[in-house]
Amino acid sequence: MVDFGFKVLPDAPALTQRQERGLALGAVYAASDYLPINALTTAADPKSAARVLEQSWDVHDAQSARATYRYLLDGGGHRAVYTCVRGYLNAGWDLSRAEERARVEQATREIPAIAIQRGERPDVALNYFQSGWPHRASMQWYYPRRIIESIAAWDAARVVHVSRFIVDAGYLHPDEAWAAIDAAVRMALPEYPSWEEFQLGFLAGRVFWQANVGFDAQQINADHRRYTSGGKSLLSKPESPWLRLPW
Repeated sequence: MVDFGFKVLPDAPALTQRQERGLALGAVYAASDYLPINALTTAADPKSAARVLEQSWDVHDAQSARATYRYLLDGGGHRAVYTCVRGYLNAGWDLSRAEERARVEQATREIPAIAIQRGERPDVALNYFQSGWPHRASMQWYYPRRIIESIAAWDAARVVHVSRFIVDAGYLHPDEAWAAIDAAVRMALPEYPSWEEFQLGFLAGRVFWQANVGFDAQQINADHRRYTSGGKSLLSKPESPWLRLPW
């Protein structure tokens, strides 16, 4: 079993309360990927950070870094399309074949119109529903069963995560990265009542994304277990920022 202890940089600059709050949004990455939990860095050299940004984010300079912030913060992430399909994914995973077929047929009829009404592409929304449907259990509480209302946590956590690499690569000054993280805090706080629900929003958003970009069920399930374990550490270990900072 992996012990999701937290990596701490002993010589990291002290964080302000505001910075600590912002960094906590990305703590699930820090815990699960063993990144420093107390500093806005991956502890990587600039070339390594730039390589990750190029390969995973198509970020290669200050301009593309700022574009990524706009994408994540202004609703261009996955939040908008999720609202189009969330209600149809809020279905049990123990449906009969007839019930499942009826739900899918209803969604296929109705989602395109909802997407158009909300300014989203109907084909994109329908693709997200179809890819997410087999994995809907991973987006839901088990007791009582319900799908999470918002996946803003997924975008907010990614703002922090990508900021680590952006700062390490030297593309933006840390002050600009912290400003983006402040915006992520303002975006995420109204969406959840607790860190526990924030964690579920992150997990649901990650599954929603992975299913659409072609991860197979084995990959999705393994990844889900990994980040679920990281979240459990953050919700239980006394040194966790999630326990130290009230939502």
